[in-house]
Amino acid sequence: MERKDEERKALTLTAVVKAFPLNYDEGYGNVAVAKKVHRGNGETYLFASRQSIRYSITEWCFQNAGWKRATVSSGEGNKKVVQLDLKQSSGSEEENYFEEADLFGYMITTGETKTRSAVARLTHLISLEAYYGDQEFLNNKGFADRIKTTPNLANIETGYGYYKYTLAVDLDRVGKDENFGYKFDKEKRKKRVKDLLEAIKFLYRDIKGRREDLRPLFVIGGVYPIKLLFFHNAVNIYWRGSKPFVSRESIKEVLRVELREKNGTKEKVVDYTKIGIQRGEFGNDGDWTKSPFEAIDDIKKDVEEAFDKWLQH
Repeated sequence: MERKDEERKALTLTAVVKAFPLNYDEGYGNVAVAKKVHRGNGETYLFASRQSIRYSITEWCFQNAGWKRATVSSGEGNKKVVQLDLKQSSGSEEENYFEEADLFGYMITTGETKTRSAVARLTHLISLEAYYGDQEFLNNKGFADRIKTTPNLANIETGYGYYKYTLAVDLDRVGKDENFGYKFDKEKRKKRVKDLLEAIKFLYRDIKGRREDLRPLFVIGGVYPIKLLFFHNAVNIYWRGSKPFVSRESIKEVLRVELREKNGTKEKVVDYTKIGIQRGEFGNDGDWTKSPFEAIDDIKKDVEEAFDKWLQH
């Protein structure tokens, strides 16, 4: 039995990472162009699409959390579209319904069209520092020297800095799909959400021959009674000399927001929020005592409680 809508919980987590560019556009000639956006003040910011971050998260879960890769098909008709193939077979629910379909949704156009909006949603990963046009010169001189010929030359746009992204999960929809009549028990539902959080703890991305470390250096979030990306636009970085600082004032404003009154007490965002910061990375880590790993583990405990207390199967 499930509680009323106002008791349902939602997970949101904003993370800050540090890396070289993580996503590229088509490019031109011998130049690899990093994905970027331009702001009204004339500055340019690098970004990685939500699809690219989703890919890295699911790959981590395939390799480390026991997820099965969903089967795919090329669709039907004159305009074939590569899509998930979730046709029911004689197997069990677990064999028919894959984790990535449950959490990230699908559109199936073969036969009767079926759609599922994403339960776990990601923002784009956006740079917190402006891009200044840095480029890296590449060549294959080592190979060319072996046959005494002229190397091939290329350029790749590059930079190094902080990025942020946010994960949001509708906990009340995990493991339930009316299109196929699936409804998993709460232990399986818990595991899928905790797998996502574990992936964020140890995330990396393989790109252009590099393996970029995407373990979070700062995280803030929790399990809340309403669905909202509380901190995505509140987390920012500023510099004092050579040291980066996490902007605290915008975070404090969100933490003070009142969510509801319950049993005569006004609950605020801060009552549900966990914060973790890597020691030595930022100049103002004194008030936050937990590491990003510890904060994510605390949020995993809140996920357990949410399913046990509010989202009973």
